[in-house]
Amino acid sequence: MPLSAWLGLTSDPGELAAYGPVDAVTARQLAEDTDGDTRWCLTLTDPAGRAVAHACARKTPGRSMDRCSGIRWAAELKERLQLLETPPCGHGRQSRSYQPPRSLRHLIEIRQRTCSFPGCRRAARRCDLDHTVPYDRGGATCECNLAPLCRKHHRAKQAHGWHLTQPEPGRMVWRLPHGRCYETVGEPYPV
Repeated sequence: MPLSAWLGLTSDPGELAAYGPVDAVTARQLAEDTDGDTRWCLTLTDPAGRAVAHACARKTPGRSMDRCSGIRWAAELKERLQLLETPPCGHGRQSRSYQPPRSLRHLIEIRQRTCSFPGCRRAARRCDLDHTVPYDRGGATCECNLAPLCRKHHRAKQAHGWHLTQPEPGRMVWRLPHGRCYETVGEPYPV
C-alpha cells in the first residue's frame, strides 16, 4: 500500500499479492495484524508508477496513526535503498552462478510483478526467473538479462519461431512466429 495510506494521510488502495486491490482500511488492518516475522518493504516509483528503488526491513514502520514513526522508518531505510538498474546496465548485482541470489530475484519481482509475456497475469513469485539470453550461451545472471516467465511462456519462448529480447532492464520485446512484435515493461504500481 502507499506509505501515505499506511500513515492514514490518504485513502489510496493497497494491493494484496495474488488477490488484487483492497481498500486502504482493509490494507491497514491486514498490515497491523502481521506477526514479528514479516518483512516490510518500501518501493519507490517514478511518476508513471514504475519501480525505481527498493529496500526491505524486519522492523515495522509503526502504527498507522503514528505518522512520525512511519516517516522515521522510511528515512532509516534510505541506507538500504537499492536503485533498480537503468540503461546501460552496470552489472553491479551480476552473479557468476546460474541461480540468481534471493536478493536479485526479489528486485526483479519488484520491477516486474507478473510474467513478462504480454497480458499474462501470473504473479512473478510463481514464475521461473528466466535468462533472456540463455546462461549456457553466455547470458548473464543479471538484472539486464533476467525476467519472470510463467512455465507456459517460458516454454513458448524456447519454441521454434519465438524470439525474446531485453534491450534494457525490464523492457521485454517479444517477436511471435507470425512476425508480430509486442513490448512489455511490467505492471505499474498504483500512483
